[in-house]
Amino acid sequence: MQLAIETSGLVSSVALLHEGVLRSELTIQARLTHSEQLMPHIADMLVKAGVTKQQIDSVSVSIGPGSFTGLRIGLATAKGLAFAWRVPLVGIETPVGLAWNFVGVGDLICPLIDAQKGNVYVSLYRWRRDTLEVVQDTYIAPVTEVLRSLRQRGEPTVFCGDGLRLAMPYLAADPLFRIAPATMAIPRAGSTALAAAQRLENNDTDDCMRLTPAYKRRSEAEVLWEKRHGGKA
Repeated sequence: MQLAIETSGLVSSVALLHEGVLRSELTIQARLTHSEQLMPHIADMLVKAGVTKQQIDSVSVSIGPGSFTGLRIGLATAKGLAFAWRVPLVGIETPVGLAWNFVGVGDLICPLIDAQKGNVYVSLYRWRRDTLEVVQDTYIAPVTEVLRSLRQRGEPTVFCGDGLRLAMPYLAADPLFRIAPATMAIPRAGSTALAAAQRLENNDTDDCMRLTPAYKRRSEAEVLWEKRHGGKA
């Protein structure tokens, strides 16, 4: 039984996956802090699913990019549980988890994650039957630059992620672009669990003590510290 955690943005999501069956998923976007709701959600889900902690044999977690605070809370919780329960830990980058919402979709998949100041973290994926192909690794760029580049590619593209709100004004005008439905546009722990299950099948896990968030950029606090002190934080 795999416990999966997703806290990379406003969405708080936890799920239980067992032998390819999604036993339970709790996904909420209520603007409460993850520190308030994550552990109660896990405890509540286990009770309602009739699952004990002794039945959990792995923990997976979304590691970003995304909200610095949300990622730290999710990863700290996942590490603590994996360490306490002595089970493997698997970290899944948030765009990969989003791409797993679209298994079998023929379009190019473009997760957009808000990187602040008009920028987005952007990745490109494509499904080849049951294999997820990385077309473009995650990078940061202004949303207008991302869309211009995709227009030049000329491929049907589906967009998802919380960066959608920045791209929305530009998407309707292009017939190649479409917006994922609400259930597929957000990161979900169930999809994180599916991505992790593939790694677990190959005994590919992460070191509980060394796994860190995939921030992809420095925090605003680090940038300000450097400006004030003339060196790296």
